[in-house]
Amino acid sequence: MVKTGIQHVLVAGALGWVCVSSTLANDWPSWRGPEQTGLSREKAVVTSWSQDGENLLWKSPVGGRSTPVLMDGRLFVIGPVGSGECLGERVVCLDAHTGRTIWEHRFNVFHTDIVEVRLGWTSVVGDPETGNIYAHGTGGEFFCFSRDGEVLWKHSLGEEFGRYSGYGGRLHSPVVDEGRVILSYVYILSNWGTGKRKAGHRYLAFDKRTGEVLWSSQPGGRPFDTTYSRPVVTVIDGKRMLIAGNADGGVHAMFARTGEPIWSFKASKRGLNSSVVVDGKYVYLTHSEENLQGTVMGSVICLDATGSGDITNSGVVWRVDGILAGYASPAIAHHRLYVVTNSATMICLDAKTGKQHWEFALGRVMKGSPTITEDGVIYAGEVNGRFWILKDAGDHCERLDEDKFTREDGAVVELNGSPIISNGRVYFMTTYGTYALGKKTQSPMQVAIPPMAAEAEPDPARPAFLQLVPADVTLAPGERIQFRAVLFDDNGRYLFPADAAWSSSGVQGRFHGRGQFIAATANRYSAGAVLGQVEGVTAAVRVRVMPSMNIHETFEGMTEGQPPPGWIGVDLKTKVVKQGDNMVLEKLAAKPSAPYARMRAFTGKPQPANYTVQADIMARPRVGRRPILSDMGLINSRYKLIMLGYEKQLRVVSYSPIPRLQKDVPFAWNGDVWYRAKLRVDLQGDQALVQGKVWPRDQEEPADWMIEVVDSCPNREGSPGLYAYSKGTTAKKQGS
Repeated sequence: MVKTGIQHVLVAGALGWVCVSSTLANDWPSWRGPEQTGLSREKAVVTSWSQDGENLLWKSPVGGRSTPVLMDGRLFVIGPVGSGECLGERVVCLDAHTGRTIWEHRFNVFHTDIVEVRLGWTSVVGDPETGNIYAHGTGGEFFCFSRDGEVLWKHSLGEEFGRYSGYGGRLHSPVVDEGRVILSYVYILSNWGTGKRKAGHRYLAFDKRTGEVLWSSQPGGRPFDTTYSRPVVTVIDGKRMLIAGNADGGVHAMFARTGEPIWSFKASKRGLNSSVVVDGKYVYLTHSEENLQGTVMGSVICLDATGSGDITNSGVVWRVDGILAGYASPAIAHHRLYVVTNSATMICLDAKTGKQHWEFALGRVMKGSPTITEDGVIYAGEVNGRFWILKDAGDHCERLDEDKFTREDGAVVELNGSPIISNGRVYFMTTYGTYALGKKTQSPMQVAIPPMAAEAEPDPARPAFLQLVPADVTLAPGERIQFRAVLFDDNGRYLFPADAAWSSSGVQGRFHGRGQFIAATANRYSAGAVLGQVEGVTAAVRVRVMPSMNIHETFEGMTEGQPPPGWIGVDLKTKVVKQGDNMVLEKLAAKPSAPYARMRAFTGKPQPANYTVQADIMARPRVGRRPILSDMGLINSRYKLIMLGYEKQLRVVSYSPIPRLQKDVPFAWNGDVWYRAKLRVDLQGDQALVQGKVWPRDQEEPADWMIEVVDSCPNREGSPGLYAYSKGTTAKKQGS
């Protein structure tokens, strides 16, 4: 069927027949454009402009660090908002023609070490088929918005899946492909009882309409750091691939519909931040870290992506070492590769040979990626407030226009995202505003977006992969869920639903009928795998059973020497041990610099606020000239009540790096003494009352709360949990 110039094709997908657009008119639904390359098929309309009015159509005060997306006349952005207690983030919808704000959705930041100046560094992505917008917030919430701003579904990635975030703001932006929206994250420890007790870089594919997890994949090795390389979807050698730079320093290709690995290329000894670009069968990557051989830092590499397995030695077409391009992702247009170094020098290379055509100095620091028009005009923003319009003149680069952003109050105006182009207009963001450039008399352009290469025909006689849906499931005791089994061929093409033989391991429950699993009704934790087998092909998905509110846990009956099954954030950090006649949860000692020193342990999915968390807590001092106690406490609705071991204080805090909300009171406490801690959160209209108290367990509970805080921008939900920062000490908790 054909509607208004947009062609729709019916294809078979993992969940049945879906409608996929092959031509997206002039929309710019994702960070690097409709072809994921930084290329616009339009010719440049704007080659100069002025902040005073020349070719400036509008300016909005909505600012941020990321790249806007545009669909159906609307611009969507993510960025920080507010200050003090109300510091948070928002997704904003602007009218692309006028800059008027149509809607915004604000949300809090929580459970992260990312600092304020790096909030909102992900980019949203749009789905032209449904009109939905997907956003990954700094606190770990992953939202699906309707075109009009309704939250259709969301997940809390940290509390549900163990997502980790460092201080640097390096988080991943989602990508939409067919019926899936795919997002990746680094996680420290979260095995759900399936035996893989190690940190990793995990990719999750969600059903874009429902939020159901379709598949998870963990290619590569141990992550060296958090990164923000965004995946690219392409078809190479008849295979639909998801290709992404990884926190282990490699680039990995997976089948886009299943997450099964295809090939890997080890590029660096550190994690990769810049995203790859693809042209035909060639994949281009850049980095600024240490290479695997030699002492030279940084490289630009062209790969032949038709291989399989480890292509580190066989896949290189050409490489140029010594180019430090680790933040801005490259762009490709007409077999010319545009690379920007960390020090803001743009280099144009021949995409076939790696030969340099020219270079041009843009400033001092570059994080955003350039955008290229069909006729070779280049738009780029340098971090220190410069917006450039350039022209690729073949053997050199011409400067067409340069504008410097300053503020009267002396605040630094940064440009960290990429410009986008739609219907002759150029849109970009600074930390303090969003700009639209163009000519008021310009008529909308019509350009054709080339489709992806053709995929191989599916081969029903060669089933190779079995997919079980849903994956990464959390159930309440007694809850039922229907699993489905789908077969794919060895090219990752959908074949047909299958009647699997089902079993489980570790997780408590039973099967009833074909693929229907019923979680055990006992109010206990369990975690493990549900397994399926069809025609000799097997697969497994993670499943955990978590008790519903009200929760009472004594750790009795749990396996000694192991962490609580299904809890998030406890693997390798904790173990259940026997102390006297009781079982307790022990937070293991760690060096202060180790990623395992801090523990945020979540005991279930996010719950609406208005509940109380209570636990018995004891710290064992570090032996030495100056005994030090652990920091220990409780988590409730994304607030923490912390007994500070060194400062001898009691603290309530939410989003601690800033902090957004914090109150301390003196509290002298001692090691090797059991204390009882209680944290309550009550929503009261547009505010939350947060109350905490701690007292020796062998004494009566004090009538009054020891610490109280009113939050005028409250957290309205969150997972209950336990907190500890061990600093070379040992912390124990009983009866949470």
